[in-house]
Amino acid sequence: MKKLTFILTVFAAFATITASAQVSSRPGNSDGRSVTTSREKSEAATGSMFVNDKFMPAKISGSQTTTLLRYNAYGDYFEMNNPKDGGAAQSVPKDPNATITFVSEDKKYVLVDYTTEDGKSSNGYLVVVKESPKASIFKRERVTMTQEFFPSNSYQVYKPANYKKADDEFYIKLEGKEPVFFSNKKEFAKLVPGKNKEVLEFIKKNSIDLEKEGDLVKLSNYVETIL
Repeated sequence: MKKLTFILTVFAAFATITASAQVSSRPGNSDGRSVTTSREKSEAATGSMFVNDKFMPAKISGSQTTTLLRYNAYGDYFEMNNPKDGGAAQSVPKDPNATITFVSEDKKYVLVDYTTEDGKSSNGYLVVVKESPKASIFKRERVTMTQEFFPSNSYQVYKPANYKKADDEFYIKLEGKEPVFFSNKKEFAKLVPGKNKEVLEFIKKNSIDLEKEGDLVKLSNYVETIL
């Protein structure tokens, strides 16, 4: 009987130690409570990669047909709605010699080399705001993505990736040069060789807003007269 009691006592003690070890091995907060750190499953991204989710009538230069297209501003490419394939979307091959124009808006995209904010050369689609031999204005439409977030403790919440429309960027192209990024009046004025003072005076006198396309057209028209 004593032998049986001893065996039961040892077994109970072992079970208690094992349970304690399991509890202490769990991640916990400063107050001693355990925290579940299980990884969530990825969910579909929210938001949109497109300037307009709908496929709109567009014309590609060199073609007489009208095609349903939409612009993926995150990936910088166009998608075509293919009715022969059940409406499935397929990317449009990039052609530097072709322009793409949405018919209803008369909005034209060109594939060009341009100089970015950090001074590097890039290639992509820009929207034509105003085009002329001496001074043209272009707009770059952008969508950015916030990475999905996985919580590391019970106080945090999982967040799926999110696409969000970013501010448009504007570029000026002077004769014989590629489009160059600018963000303020001083940067713009420096891009007009030898006419920095005149450009700044015109901007001030006419209350030019460099985020308004109409004002940029007016400014580029003036630049043409002083080049």
